Amino acid sequence: MNFVILDLEWNSSYSKKYKGFMSEIIEFGAVKFNDKFEIVDTFSMLIAPQIAKKLTGKVKELTNISNEELAKGGATYTHVLSKFKKFLGKDLLMTWGTCDILAIMENTKYYEKNDRIDFIDRYCDLQYYCADMLGVYNAGQQLGLAPAAELIGLDLSDIVQHRALQDSMLSMSIFKNLYYPDKFQKYVETSKDLHYRLTFKSYYLTDVNDPLVNKNEFNFTCDKCGEKMKAVNNWALRNKTFTATLYCKKCRQKMTGKVKFKINYNGMSIKKKLVPFDEPSEK
Repeated sequence: MNFVILDLEWNSSYSKKYKGFMSEIIEFGAVKFNDKFEIVDTFSMLIAPQIAKKLTGKVKELTNISNEELAKGGATYTHVLSKFKKFLGKDLLMTWGTCDILAIMENTKYYEKNDRIDFIDRYCDLQYYCADMLGVYNAGQQLGLAPAAELIGLDLSDIVQHRALQDSMLSMSIFKNLYYPDKFQKYVETSKDLHYRLTFKSYYLTDVNDPLVNKNEFNFTCDKCGEKMKAVNNWALRNKTFTATLYCKKCRQKMTGKVKFKINYNGMSIKKKLVPFDEPSEK
């Protein structure tokens, strides 16, 4: 089995078409290797930007890519994507996080009016896998390439970063240190599952009578004595959060209970807390 690690560089460009900024891809870089971590092939192509003719100062500083270099050596996005599809074939694609996949979807939608990623046969979020193997996975925080390399003791002093091919090679080095075949397979998903996950729109439950709302989550215990508190009014929705005034008979204190139900791709997340009760001010 061959693996392909893809990395992209992009410019923050204002699109008059979408009336907003988008991540305009300016470089594709990828490395293909086998399960012995022998490099089979590499891929590196620049893209001449069409949405914004000039790179931002930050992108030029990070990548050392110049506007002149892109103008002279850059191809069109559709041409580069077509070349990469052939390079990838049916091999397993990996990226460090899903930002690169989202950028491909965004650029493909702009140029080809279609955000489908059907050319991907199988996919793995390498950032998620490596963070999990390192025991540092945090759903609310991304693990960067450099911090991951430092965690496994890789020397970055001679490594060029923020160029697509070089970053894909660094990702391969990190993966090599954390590759456990028996654990890896559960992190691989299909193109269909990946597209559904990336396009899934999370939402909050806003009807207290929704069958997905577990009424047991409205039970709270007093933070002082541990006794069950009683709601003295009906649970009402405020800013996507169900709230009610709660009373502890033993401590004779009032608190405000807050419960929020959010439906995510992976299921439901529930946040609940007690906060001090504020008496409504008199007008």
